[in-house]
Amino acid sequence: MNEPDETLKIFFAETEDLIKTSEESLLRLESAPEAGPELEELFRAIHTLKSGSAMVGFDHISEYAHLIENLLDRLRDGKLPITRPLISFLLEEIDFIRDMVDKCADGETGIEPVVLEARKARVNRFLGMDSINRDDADLSETITHNSIKAKKWHCYNIDLIFRKNLFESGIDPLLLLLNLKEMGEFIEVVSDSSELPRYEEIDIYKLYISWRVILKSAASLQEIENIFMFVKDDNDIEIEEITNRYKDGVDLKAGGMPIGEALIEKKSITKNDLEEALKKQKKIGEILVEEKKIDKEALQTVVTMQEESRAAYRKTSIRVDVSKINYLVNLAEETGVGLSRMQNMLSDQEAPNMYEINLQLESLIKVNREFQERVAQVRMFSLEGTFRRFQRIARDTALDQNKQIKTIISGTETELDKEVIECITDPLKHLVRNCVGHGIESPEERMAKGKPEEGIIEFRAYQKGGQIFVLIRDDGNGINIEKIRERALEMGIEVPDEEIDNETLMQIVCNPGFSTSSSVTKLSGRGVGMDVVKTEVKKLGGSLKIETAKDKGTTFTLAFPLTFALTEALHFREKDRSYLVPLWGLVGTEKFEQSNIRSFGGDEKLYRFRGNYLPIMNLSRVYWDEMSDINSQEKVMIFLDTGRRGFGLIVDEVLDCRQIVVKSLESNYRNVKGISGATIMGDGSVALVLDLFDLDKIFFNKN
Repeated sequence: MNEPDETLKIFFAETEDLIKTSEESLLRLESAPEAGPELEELFRAIHTLKSGSAMVGFDHISEYAHLIENLLDRLRDGKLPITRPLISFLLEEIDFIRDMVDKCADGETGIEPVVLEARKARVNRFLGMDSINRDDADLSETITHNSIKAKKWHCYNIDLIFRKNLFESGIDPLLLLLNLKEMGEFIEVVSDSSELPRYEEIDIYKLYISWRVILKSAASLQEIENIFMFVKDDNDIEIEEITNRYKDGVDLKAGGMPIGEALIEKKSITKNDLEEALKKQKKIGEILVEEKKIDKEALQTVVTMQEESRAAYRKTSIRVDVSKINYLVNLAEETGVGLSRMQNMLSDQEAPNMYEINLQLESLIKVNREFQERVAQVRMFSLEGTFRRFQRIARDTALDQNKQIKTIISGTETELDKEVIECITDPLKHLVRNCVGHGIESPEERMAKGKPEEGIIEFRAYQKGGQIFVLIRDDGNGINIEKIRERALEMGIEVPDEEIDNETLMQIVCNPGFSTSSSVTKLSGRGVGMDVVKTEVKKLGGSLKIETAKDKGTTFTLAFPLTFALTEALHFREKDRSYLVPLWGLVGTEKFEQSNIRSFGGDEKLYRFRGNYLPIMNLSRVYWDEMSDINSQEKVMIFLDTGRRGFGLIVDEVLDCRQIVVKSLESNYRNVKGISGATIMGDGSVALVLDLFDLDKIFFNKN
């Protein structure tokens, strides 16, 4: 891929961060509506977005961001009050900018001019530009129209190739471009960054980029040349008038124009014809193959190129603290030194010193473990951005339904694996929207119940043991248990006669397709999407818990492993199979003692551990093996706790504790109940990683 494409990838990555920063700043500004750090942060983000868009040639984004920047400038100067409607308006404008960026990333031409002008008009109304006297406006328009009509427009092709040490003379090329833009209208701006070296070789005091500009202006050639008066002698500046080549801003000699646009230009087809054809693009290709105008290989090549070109600009990337990278580099160097020393010891002509070799091996194992931990930390990200996104969803949902909410966020410093965050974001939207839409009551209902008009939505995260807990809570109605019961019976779901507890409630609402809503809306019943949430959480080795109380609200608690990449686990053997169990669920181990067994009914047995009797699991019952001989004194007991209940696991041998990288069984084989994944051991064998929540369900719920 060439360098300009690399520049675009950097632009899209940085713009995504800028848009996210802008949104978060606006949400904080709504809580504290006064000029301060949040407004300054927002202004800087929009200003940077404006400059970056212009640099890569997305002028429509740059111009629109410039309008928003002007509006924010009025807020900074205190000329415009910061109100909730204005915050809502600015959030919508940020969404619109995001849409424009997304279209550019997908290779689309951009927003329809009519839509863009309408949006600009909305911003101008906030700027007060349409509040002038109508008579004065008509007069101004007449004068402007006559002036424009009297002007003679020219088109100029301007090539700007500056010397690399331009900055040493105090010249800023961007200021020259801005001065040029004031002379007329940019028809096209193309930046050439082909001279840009590798990142580590960049000298920030040197200029590597050149530009080609096509300008439409009423200024003379001499006036355009005067802009570059102080740089034209030492730099390669070429200005050519190309007015005869242009008609209404269209280059008549543009041989590289796409065929569809060329046909529109010749009025052979309409724009709607082209859009419809593009929607059926694959079918058109197949027709061309059938007519033998192209072969299948050529068609596939074109389709592949288009798919790759559209996907190339946006790559999954993460921003990592430099200190984390430096630590990894140091560990890599330490590993290299250790390996070199080990090699020297082993190549010793005399008998190798096994004591020193073992010491060096232990050191390498220690460094490798730390290296794995540090690599895992690179993937860890604060939940603040995720919570701010949910805050926006909650806010917009409340406004749509004329409800008042207060958002409480805590534990934002808690970090979670990037892959886990990406997997849970969409399912959690269901929870947030339903907490607001069906949990929080209207202000009138809340007042009647003696509650404050403003409902509470809480987002909280915390770490406990080897797990991260994410909590979403509302102080609304709570889930209507009787309505849940009625709907479950209608759907043929078994419901106990006694009171439904929170555990049973979760099992019911997590049934696929379960909903108490009588009609389908974007905010349908609280059960909608719950099966999706549970499935996604389970894939990540996590768990979901629901707690609800009438008129007090509902709490959803999701638990996830600390990191998706590395897991501390206990290694054991049972029936010549190798297993691993996560350390976060481990309570203890001890040699099996027959005297501690208590039996009741069939095969049900309890084992006395630390003064309590815990149920015993036997993996043979899960995998249809011959039952283990629990009378053997060679057995070992492993005691586990999922947070729901404690239980014992009887095994043949406990080996050691180790850090493992868990690989999915589902993506490489198929889903197996009771198994969350597998890992490759040091001897090349495969060990299965137990899913404690699945085992809990298999042995105790039996459904």
